[in-house]
Order: sequence, then structure tokens, then C-alpha cells
Amino acid sequence: MADMVKVTAKLEQLSCPDCANMIERVVKKQKGVESTEVRYTTNKLIVTFDKAVIGWEDIEKAIGKLGYAVVSKTESV
Repeated sequence: MADMVKVTAKLEQLSCPDCANMIERVVKKQKGVESTEVRYTTNKLIVTFDKAVIGWEDIEKAIGKLGYAVVSKTESV
């Protein structure tokens, strides 16, 4: 059975809607990620993933490679 977790993260200030779309596309491509939504207006990332397949650190690293950082996060099951 999948070990799904949902994380809502506050990202550093996004400069444009295209940046939000780029982050969403890259995170969505990660193995184990079920769904991703980036809200440009609130700088929030909502991602659901299987933590048996991918860790939060890997998702955060993918965001970092794009030049953005996670300011804070909350996790729910």
C-alpha cells in the first residue's frame, strides 16, 4: 500500500506565473509524486507523494535546482 503524504509548502516569492508553472511541471515529473499544484498568488506548493518512493528532501532539492527555496512546510496524511 502506498504511503501517501500531502505537504503544503510556502515558497520564496515567485516572480511570475510562468515560474510557478515551471516548478509545478518539474515537481510533477518526480517519481512517486501523485499530484502537484503551485499557487502563484499565495506562493504555495501543494504536493501529494508516496514517501516510500520519494522523500520531501528530494522534492525540495528539485525546487532548489530551479533557483527557488522552501520557506516553510506543513505535512498531513
